[in-house]
Amino acid sequence: MSKQPLSSGRFLIVMRHAKSDWSDAALSDHDRVLNERGKRDAPRMARWLAEVALVPDLILCSTAQRTQETADLMKQQWSPKPTISLTAGLYLATHEQILRTIRSDGCEAERLMVLAHNPGVTEFVSRLSRQPIDMPTAAIAVFELPLDDWSELSETGSARLVHYMRPKAL
Repeated sequence: MSKQPLSSGRFLIVMRHAKSDWSDAALSDHDRVLNERGKRDAPRMARWLAEVALVPDLILCSTAQRTQETADLMKQQWSPKPTISLTAGLYLATHEQILRTIRSDGCEAERLMVLAHNPGVTEFVSRLSRQPIDMPTAAIAVFELPLDDWSELSETGSARLVHYMRPKAL
């Protein structure tokens, strides 16, 4: 799905972390790393964001190892590089926690990325788009919002879904 962006507004890029590795049972959920597919998909999704001219200015990233690895692999594909802000509240966040984090931590970013986990990511994207949207690993949903400040973001506002991409569709 791809629609032409509007001429003004802010862009919210919501991403679920790339595929993680479940093979080491000794690791806590927070410490799981990416598997080979995840290491391959994250840079591919970063290149796609660059192709559609939506490289983020700021990434609000869960503190989990798999989200940090996803952000780092993506950042390597871009110039200039976005700022990555590790945000503990995004680890296994609900849709309400994601909304609160964006409102409080979005700063002045024109293109803000949130990199977090399911089920919160799927529920947040579905609510913001007002339609059910599945967010498999490394999926990205991009919204255009007519906001002056991230603190104005509302799930019932005028967000417009302009892109939805998942690795298998590339």
